[in-house]
Amino acid sequence: MGDVKETRAELYIGVDVGGTNIQAALVPECGRIVAREKLSTPRSGSGADTVAAIETAIKAVLSEHGLKAGDIEAVGLAVPGVTDPTAGRVIVTPNLNLTGVELVKPLAKRLGVPVALGNDTNLGTLGERWLGAGRKASSLFGIFVGTGIGGGLVRKDKLWRGHRESAGEIGHTVIQCGGPKCACGNFGCLEALAGRWAIERDIRDAVKAGRTTVLTELLKGNLRQIRGGALGQALAAGDALVTEVLTRVGEVLGQACITVFHMVDPEMIVLGGGVMEACGDFLLPIVRKAVREHRLPGAREGGEVVLSPLGDDAVIVGAVALARQLAGCDPFDPDFVVLPVYDPVRESGDGEMTVGDATCRRGAMIRVNGDVKKWQWEPAAGGGGKAATIGPEDVARVCKGGPHVLFVGTGRDGGLALSEASQAYLSCRGIGWEALPTPKAIKAYNGHLGHKAALLHLG
Repeated sequence: MGDVKETRAELYIGVDVGGTNIQAALVPECGRIVAREKLSTPRSGSGADTVAAIETAIKAVLSEHGLKAGDIEAVGLAVPGVTDPTAGRVIVTPNLNLTGVELVKPLAKRLGVPVALGNDTNLGTLGERWLGAGRKASSLFGIFVGTGIGGGLVRKDKLWRGHRESAGEIGHTVIQCGGPKCACGNFGCLEALAGRWAIERDIRDAVKAGRTTVLTELLKGNLRQIRGGALGQALAAGDALVTEVLTRVGEVLGQACITVFHMVDPEMIVLGGGVMEACGDFLLPIVRKAVREHRLPGAREGGEVVLSPLGDDAVIVGAVALARQLAGCDPFDPDFVVLPVYDPVRESGDGEMTVGDATCRRGAMIRVNGDVKKWQWEPAAGGGGKAATIGPEDVARVCKGGPHVLFVGTGRDGGLALSEASQAYLSCRGIGWEALPTPKAIKAYNGHLGHKAALLHLG
């Protein structure tokens, strides 16, 4: 990934503690993830085992770059469930052995650096406000659809945690009175209608009733756990059952967004999490339609619903934002804004371009983290006599991690263009773009200060 040495004295660690994995990432002040380490979350034992695993993940990502704990400014720690950031402990968390466990003091003592603690979806929302779709919004509500559903509210660059540290728990808002039972014990919660475990339940029930789905083949008959990627594949295959279930999920999420707009009136709602990352382009139009049709009559125009451009990285980025605030370097304070540094693109006379140590002959894909990959534009299958366009698959690959701007080099003569689907992909995630003949695109990319990515075609 990117060069750590350029910001060696201003490094942070962001940690996302999940039920399956613990992910630790090394992040400079600019917010660009430069390295990460993933370990399995201990499934048994005491909370001390999980604390030890968190420490192991942190030290592993540091050692990868020849660093020690003293080389970082602070650690940001994201945990699912209700947390008490002031006391530095977890109040209650599902699927983890951390309920009642104090995290901040033992980790800070072991590492010798400050540690900040927060709820994962709260921090995901903070990450979207800092570097994601909500970076220009004065108020932002995040809804994250994964196994369950969580949310968070950021107003004037501050997390709104609520009186009991549980603000933003949109997943346990009752959407359907007398609806299916939720894991929390209530009935008809948003999570029980639109979380991934609810999607799995509805698909399994339909299969038991005689419906068919390509998921049976994709997952070799095991429908106990259906990941977002499999749902996305089923949608792409035109699967009738998955389309039906996810249409209903989109409608329910739309009702939840309406509730948020009426109760909180944020400038923007960002939809993230694994289900949205895999199926968001299908779900977002359904959500937006529900919002348009059922907004409060007479309310002024405004308030939009978008997809997260950061994906799973939103939580890590938010954890680092919290760590920076703890260290007295608030990323929302203009005095502490730090821009990323990128290797310039140089085009040689023999049809090649160089980016740092990488040489690309036909084209280059440059991601927001600075990674460079060779890229060659290929016409879409079955394109016939249609104009030459760059499809959403390549755009999705290069935009992983959420650049603010994508620069597209359309060839020396500008013969390529972004497809309408590619433009829609970018627009739904708040990513700007410039499509220019490649020499001009290179110049624009090199001159841009900020988080960026590029697809550069040399043909």
